[in-house]
Amino acid sequence: MASEHRLKRTFRLLVIAFALVLCAGVEVFAEETKKDDPLQLAPVKVTAEKRKEDLQDIPTSISVFSETQISDSGISSLQDFSLQVPNLFISNWGFRGNSFVFVRGIGAVNNDPAVGFYVDDVNYMDSRVFNSNLFDIERIEVLRGPQGTLYGRNSLGGVINIISKKPDNEYHAGVNQTFGNYGLLNTDLYMRAPIVDDKLFFGFSGNVEKKDGYNHNDFLDEDGDSQDDRSGRMHLRWVPNEKLSISANVDGEQINDGAFPIADLAQTKSNPHHYSHNFKGEHERNSVGTSVRVGYDASALQITSISGLRHYDDTVKNDQDFTAVELMNAKEQIRDNQLSQEFRFTSPKDNGDWEWLGGLYGFKNKKDHLLQMNYAAGVLGVGMPAVTEDANSDLNTYGYAAFGQATYTMFDKLDVTAGLRYDYEKSSIKYNKATDPSIPPMNLQFNSNTTGDAFLPKVQLAYNWNQQLMTYASISRGYRSGGFNTGFSSISDVSFKPEFSWNYEIGTKTSWLDNRLIFNAAAFYIKLQDQQVTQLIPSFNTIIKNAGESRSMGFELESTALITKGLTAEAGFGYTDVEYLKYNDPVAGVNYKGKKTPLAPKYTYNLALQYRRPMVEKFDMFWNEGPLYFFTRAELQGIGPFYWNDANTLKQNAYEMVNLRLGLESDHLDLTVWSKNLFNTNYQAVAFEFPGSTPKGQAGDPRTFGLTLSARF
Repeated sequence: MASEHRLKRTFRLLVIAFALVLCAGVEVFAEETKKDDPLQLAPVKVTAEKRKEDLQDIPTSISVFSETQISDSGISSLQDFSLQVPNLFISNWGFRGNSFVFVRGIGAVNNDPAVGFYVDDVNYMDSRVFNSNLFDIERIEVLRGPQGTLYGRNSLGGVINIISKKPDNEYHAGVNQTFGNYGLLNTDLYMRAPIVDDKLFFGFSGNVEKKDGYNHNDFLDEDGDSQDDRSGRMHLRWVPNEKLSISANVDGEQINDGAFPIADLAQTKSNPHHYSHNFKGEHERNSVGTSVRVGYDASALQITSISGLRHYDDTVKNDQDFTAVELMNAKEQIRDNQLSQEFRFTSPKDNGDWEWLGGLYGFKNKKDHLLQMNYAAGVLGVGMPAVTEDANSDLNTYGYAAFGQATYTMFDKLDVTAGLRYDYEKSSIKYNKATDPSIPPMNLQFNSNTTGDAFLPKVQLAYNWNQQLMTYASISRGYRSGGFNTGFSSISDVSFKPEFSWNYEIGTKTSWLDNRLIFNAAAFYIKLQDQQVTQLIPSFNTIIKNAGESRSMGFELESTALITKGLTAEAGFGYTDVEYLKYNDPVAGVNYKGKKTPLAPKYTYNLALQYRRPMVEKFDMFWNEGPLYFFTRAELQGIGPFYWNDANTLKQNAYEMVNLRLGLESDHLDLTVWSKNLFNTNYQAVAFEFPGSTPKGQAGDPRTFGLTLSARF
């Protein structure tokens, strides 16, 4: 039945897609063939390897979203673009800061991220701040596979780069206003302009979003996951001469959301988006960051300095037993400060057969963490009073790195690349747990520290057969740092060791039909050692332990085709097979060897058809002078089956979602109607099972729809 239901949904999308093709019509194709100018896909420039290059010239598996693609797809969050990237899976549940990011089956649950996250070249070290609203974005880059040589620690799964728009000599200003179901109100505004032509530029942008919750708390009779978000960003760029450029950025965010709409797993399937808690979940986050980028173009090399300072305060309250019975609730507070500095040296643009890059990196991170557990009378034992347990952790980490990578071109076709990075870090914890009333066996104090280092090499061969075909092979090492557990049931579980990976990859990048068709493919084999896994313990908490070994293997396919003028097709497919090679869980008393690792979909895929054509050749209303365009885009996004737990007892079946956008566009005004998850597919955003309890879960986002008005001045 489930398979039949999915086929029906696929058929519906094909009907939509067929209608789009009919809209293109024979007339458009005939008109195109009369013109001398050949139709081609526009080249895509990226900075994935820390220098500006054409996407098709980089021998790495990368997905990129340009400014136009972000707008056309309606991308405004991590989940929006993750569903369009092969072998990228993101589970966001509970509250906005709970983002489990996995690439090729490698990711993190409650520990340091395995996928690096960068905004304007500044690393966001904690996954709790990954999921912020995306606005005024120039480009999104997703690199798959370990990126240890250039990016270092905590990028053994891959890297997500987000690049915001910068001011220049042109005046840009506009506002986007979105209205949607569930009370959605979202406003984007921006302005970028020169203060002194060719010398000094300023820009700012902001976003305000409010919406009701998708999930209703039946016990308290209120929405449990409403959102209220305010964000802003400012840029100041100074170019005193042709060689020197200085940019300063400031950004901030304030969040006040509901949190943890968790229900029994069976209910998320039979009666989704309803749950019953006696304690209201809340999430508040205040964050601010600033960065300064200095670039100097010397004759022999280019020098770049990137300084970043980030801070956030985060408070989450939730019903820890996830029922309407008063048993326990939790409060978690985090105050985090992060300082980072990178110096980068790159070869000049025209350097013959040699191309090289080197650099130094350092960071310091201080995190104050409070986990408060409130137990009702009798929960900790017969006759026991109500107990409040406070666990305070002061965590300090600092580290530094030196890295370099060089490429030599032989015979005008063979690029040989070698790179090496050395990472070192030291972490310490001051831990104090106390109860009220005092219960001595539960009270605990200790100090501990740990150090770690890693050499992260990379070797790569790329052969350029011609301008349309390149093949490559690479070997690289990834590294995720060790750390401390802030909640545990045994003193032996206080710390955990680093995790390492080796990645073996082959791939090809091709263009066909005079660059009207792009087709890229990559295949990989990854082996992880001392893998960090998350274990659920009876106290309804989690700990990180080193499991042993696992391996991941699979492939990715991506293609973009310009079918005819205004009509494009996009497709992507990723396959991943991940399993434990060695993992014995002493808590559960089970050997998981041969089991599939959690949150690793067997496959992901995305299909999209997009069409844009002029309806009126001259639309002279509302300050417009050019044509009035009709725009439509249909997307099919699929997630294959996977498991939520190591025991492979909680399974998420395969599911598909359809998105649709229709709009009218002109020089200064756009009107777009849209729907996400058009056919209201029911799936789980998470599923888990604490020892001794029934499985819990949260339903994924339902069908949403709305209208967006955009004005440009």
